Amino acid sequence: MHPQAVLETVVKQASDKTQRGAVRWRVGAVAWALGVMAGTSFAQDLASVPLDQLLDLEVSAASKFALRLSESASSATVIGADEIRALGYRTLAEALQSVRGLVVSSDRTYSYLGVRGYAAAGDYNTRILLLIDGNRVNDTVFEQAFLGTEFPLDIDLVERIEFIPGQGSAVHGGNALFGVVNVVTRSAAARSGGDVSVIAGSSTWRQLRVSATQPIGEHGVLLASVNKRRAGGSDVSYASIDSNPDGGVSRGTDHERGEQLYLKYQQADVTATLVHADRTRGATAVPGALFGDTRNAYRDAITLADVALAQRIDAASLWKLRVYGGRYAFKGDYMVDYPPLTLNRDWAESRWWGLETNLYTQHFAGHKLVVGLDLQKSPRSDQGNIDVDPAAPPYLEDRRSSSRQSVFAEDQWAVTSRVSITAGLRYDRISEGATSSEFSPRVALISRPHDDVVLKLIHGRAFRAPNAYERYYAIEGTVPYKGNANLENERVRGTEAVLEYRPSPSSRWLVSAYGNRAEKLLMQTVDPADNALVFNNLASMRTRGLELEFERLWPAGARLRGNYSVQSARNQSEESAANHSVLRLGKLALVLPVAGGWTAGTQTVLVSRRGEVAGYGVTHLTLSRAWAGDRSHFSFSLYDVFDRRHDDPGSDSVLQPVTPQDGSSWRVELKLAF
Repeated sequence: MHPQAVLETVVKQASDKTQRGAVRWRVGAVAWALGVMAGTSFAQDLASVPLDQLLDLEVSAASKFALRLSESASSATVIGADEIRALGYRTLAEALQSVRGLVVSSDRTYSYLGVRGYAAAGDYNTRILLLIDGNRVNDTVFEQAFLGTEFPLDIDLVERIEFIPGQGSAVHGGNALFGVVNVVTRSAAARSGGDVSVIAGSSTWRQLRVSATQPIGEHGVLLASVNKRRAGGSDVSYASIDSNPDGGVSRGTDHERGEQLYLKYQQADVTATLVHADRTRGATAVPGALFGDTRNAYRDAITLADVALAQRIDAASLWKLRVYGGRYAFKGDYMVDYPPLTLNRDWAESRWWGLETNLYTQHFAGHKLVVGLDLQKSPRSDQGNIDVDPAAPPYLEDRRSSSRQSVFAEDQWAVTSRVSITAGLRYDRISEGATSSEFSPRVALISRPHDDVVLKLIHGRAFRAPNAYERYYAIEGTVPYKGNANLENERVRGTEAVLEYRPSPSSRWLVSAYGNRAEKLLMQTVDPADNALVFNNLASMRTRGLELEFERLWPAGARLRGNYSVQSARNQSEESAANHSVLRLGKLALVLPVAGGWTAGTQTVLVSRRGEVAGYGVTHLTLSRAWAGDRSHFSFSLYDVFDRRHDDPGSDSVLQPVTPQDGSSWRVELKLAF
């Protein structure tokens, strides 16, 4: 994950994009899927819910209590399980790619999220907070948000995905600089029995998943799911490397294997969950490592556990208590030729536990009030680097601990029947070597001047404390790294104005204009005094944008969502934090019931140029059919229908500037209920 030397080449895509025969049949497949609307068959889970509720879903991460989208102090997006399945999303990252203002990139090992003009290469999503059922996932060494196949939960277990743009520290604390992703899992009691799923796809991808629900005692129910996956990897063409006999082709190096376990127990007011995932992913090109060596690999293992109690005190008050813990272990193996040929390893170990409690009450007329506290302790935030074979003394063995204490309050005050004000404030005290304190406010005015119109004006501030990697990663080598214990917190303040217009229960228009100003952003640069890479609070930037979105539903289950974003990022300092900003984004997702009970889902994503990386447009297509009360399912997905084979920015703007992506790929899934 964190290589130590300079990549000697500039990455370049070298593939044939003009295979006319392949393009012709892909065009035909899309035309057939979009043109065969017939019969009365439809996606039952779409058509069974009132249309106005489908366009005003519940969101639970915009505040510490659940609200409808139209009531929340945000312009959140909610992606439901039906949409995930109909559009063939394989990962959390693919689902987020459909959200307005977001752009997803990949270095073929991890997925990265750019939000509203901010996109830093290889920042491990530290400026995004990732939650599963409200439980923090970001670790305490790298503070990484996992979005691709490294995400620890199978997408089939997801009930909905919530993305809340803007500054979320007033609600959730650190890392919520530009947005919060909350993954809500399905209820253990939602379905009885079980199912088995078999998946096959390109690059010899194969996966087996088994899920089952079992009553426990008189009132309890347990949901258990396990899956195992393997992939042989694909060949990736980079710029020619004279020393490589394959001429810059990395063959089968992005192989993958992984296992996941999920347990969820529910009984009355108590919920307990356990998430465990272990993924090993080969690396196609690692700066400084031997190019094309299949032993270059990354391993991520994460375990999350929590027990939550929701106890109603009276008809107007609810008390919540959650005890949680987590563990993250990382290994990065790199074959380097010092000489001799040596296996070098980065490693990290993160453990944390905590307690969160809050009281929600409506005892005061016109007010929805929540107050609470959050305490977290991380006894291990360790990292190191060592030569494994042949063995040598460690270059780095750093062991740290950290803690966080937080108190927060938020009030939604209904000033009149059509006007409300949401005000929140959170105080965080973080200790990790140095101690820092932050107050994070947020205020929102929500007005409904007409039954069909909702206006929102939102302002907030957010922060991120430097993590252990940025402060303390220090080794000597071909390119040395040094730590910086004097780093300061990053800060962002932003304002957003939102207009929602609902001319009918089945349609919705949204216009959002926003501006963010980020200060003291951490940048890794070379210190001219010793040529060592080091982090400093060097960058500041200003982002502005305008987003337009339209959604339409039809009673038979068809659904259309399109959005367009224009955004800009301007550097306010000598150091550039806006190199990979996207000026324009367009997304169109369409779900159609077709003949014979089948559903066709297609999505097109248009991305403009990002720095030196050319823009692209890709289209995906999924055909699916459900039966047995929607518990059994078959789907066929074709990704990048027109074989565009676009490039993404690499994980480092200097060491690895460009990463080529796959062209057309496919996946087949068969899920059978029992």
